[in-house]
Amino acid sequence: MSLPYAHPLFQRISGGEWHPGGAAASERLWLACAAALDSTGDGAQRDRPLRVLDAGCGPGGTVRMLAARGELAVGLDRTPHAAWRTEAALARHGVASEAASGRALFGVADICRIPLPDAWADAVLCQCVASLLPAPEAFFAEAARLLRPGGVLGFSDLMRRGGAAMAAARCGCGEACGCGGEAVSVCPAGCAAGARSREAWEGLMRGAGLRLLAFHDESRELARLAASLVWYGDAASLRDLGLCGRPGGERPGYGVWLAVREVKD
Repeated sequence: MSLPYAHPLFQRISGGEWHPGGAAASERLWLACAAALDSTGDGAQRDRPLRVLDAGCGPGGTVRMLAARGELAVGLDRTPHAAWRTEAALARHGVASEAASGRALFGVADICRIPLPDAWADAVLCQCVASLLPAPEAFFAEAARLLRPGGVLGFSDLMRRGGAAMAAARCGCGEACGCGGEAVSVCPAGCAAGARSREAWEGLMRGAGLRLLAFHDESRELARLAASLVWYGDAASLRDLGLCGRPGGERPGYGVWLAVREVKD
């Protein structure tokens, strides 16, 4: 599967962010997480910067936003990115220490095997990444392990609408995506191939021991992104997102969830 986010035109259209809604969506997600943390009544974490992991951070825009807000922000991705500051490499700082307020740290790691200790994080963010994983349940298990009791997961991703499976239709890509124009439920070249229904995503979170706090349908952000890709002629990214056009078939949506690791008595 090729990743649309690596395409230069996609990056120009999305403002350098690698998910629908861009930086504004990331900020909204964080503000919702921060409000959820405040609502737990545990004010102790405010005696220090909040420790936040951005799982699948891409070039690191969300990590830098969190650091600018005074939090200790760690970004992990499977490959290094030129936008990361070399002086903020994990190897030089050690993320488990009580670092100074406003520090942004980056590292290369598998987000299904996060190199951080149990209960390290006040919050974990994951934006439009889990649908790319072969076993997303492993990520949710890691997120639950990493969160302290009362810690919050802020999660967003592509979702299948209208039930657990999309209706099959002839893919509009034809030969370009490798399906030969056959009847498929989701374009096999795209990120949407890993999308799940709202119920399925929530089942994975519950299965990891997380309690759901909130859900919001942000499909309009995906629609805006798709419209921009069409307008600027970025057919490759449109295809890779699974939005290439299947006459009569359903389009994926985009959901945002908050979940909490329960505080046990």
